[in-house]
Amino acid sequence: MRHLSTKVRNLEESQTLLLTQRARLLQDAGVDVVSLTAGEPDFPTPAHIKEAALRAIEADFTHYTANQGTAELIEAVIDKFSSDNDLHFSPDQVLVSSGAKHSIFNALCAILNPGDEVIIPAPYWVSYPAIVRLADGVPVILPFEAATGFRPDVRRLRRAIGPKTRVLILNTPCNPTGIVFTRSEVEEIAAMVKETNLTVISDEIYEKMVFDGRKHVSIGSLKGIRDQVVTVNGVSKAYAMTGWRIGYMGGPEEIIRAAGKVQGQVTNNANSIAQKATVAALRGPQGPIDAMRTQFQLRRDYVARRLSAREGGEVRSPEGAMFFFPGVERCFGMRARGNLIRNASDLAEHLLEHHHVALVPGEAFGAPGHIRLSFAASMGDLEKGMDRLLRGLQEIQ
Repeated sequence: MRHLSTKVRNLEESQTLLLTQRARLLQDAGVDVVSLTAGEPDFPTPAHIKEAALRAIEADFTHYTANQGTAELIEAVIDKFSSDNDLHFSPDQVLVSSGAKHSIFNALCAILNPGDEVIIPAPYWVSYPAIVRLADGVPVILPFEAATGFRPDVRRLRRAIGPKTRVLILNTPCNPTGIVFTRSEVEEIAAMVKETNLTVISDEIYEKMVFDGRKHVSIGSLKGIRDQVVTVNGVSKAYAMTGWRIGYMGGPEEIIRAAGKVQGQVTNNANSIAQKATVAALRGPQGPIDAMRTQFQLRRDYVARRLSAREGGEVRSPEGAMFFFPGVERCFGMRARGNLIRNASDLAEHLLEHHHVALVPGEAFGAPGHIRLSFAASMGDLEKGMDRLLRGLQEIQ
């Protein structure tokens, strides 16, 4: 066996990507699998964005750009941050990368030294701990309570801070819980951040997917801590552009400059054609966002009705993002078709193998008693998927 990096050898693969790929392989083999795994809008990229990309190709805009991103995209990002988030950056405080995940990796590599700690509230997006480890940091997982709906707990955050703590990762709207932090919650966290001098990486990729009239609040917009916050966003979710791979971040100039050094050595600039498309997304008509959000809320409400009917009472609906994260511990210790359901991974395996519906077990998100269900699927697939899920749960119980 060839010599491999211990760090990479011990790295877990993304469970969402693995299960999404497994569902696709079954579909390719002719199995009628409904996949409710990925946080990927099923809508097409809006036409005016695709047209901008075609114009870029026809104009031969197909070569390297500046590592930081094109000047017109940097200005579009600055204007977006200002108008949407009350965040105000100079061009030297913005970096465009190949997706929001890439932005987070660059930021952590820029900040961390070996052994530095990063607080990650749980449930968390699956890749946060792995990215921290790749950046030579130590993830400190801080579970929030299911009984309180996984709402942020500043007292627990404060107790988790130690002498090696450098970064706090926040994600609102949250994948996988669907929580949207209120202004008062963000202000309380901001006060703690100011006292402790932490750097916050605020992952706001789902900011446009908020429901029931709620408002997203960017923690970096609060006075007094603006120079302690790196705000990460992108076009994947809001504009159905997951495959275009454009993320961006704004923050303190020294962090952005250092993150740019990392990017320049590893990937260089993001895709030139996708940068042109992103300018059209940020500067063009925003109606497609509203249309997609309306459809997502209809789908969310449908899933909530189905789950509530099963539970015999109202199920808490996600406030944002595109996921339900129900508890499934009542299934543990039971049998179905001769198999013991010991945990959420066993449950997900049973549902995929015997009922052909794919979901992601909560172990991947630091909450092993739960399972994640994406409603970023067509209504037809949601209907089939919910029929299969509820049938499978009924079989177990």
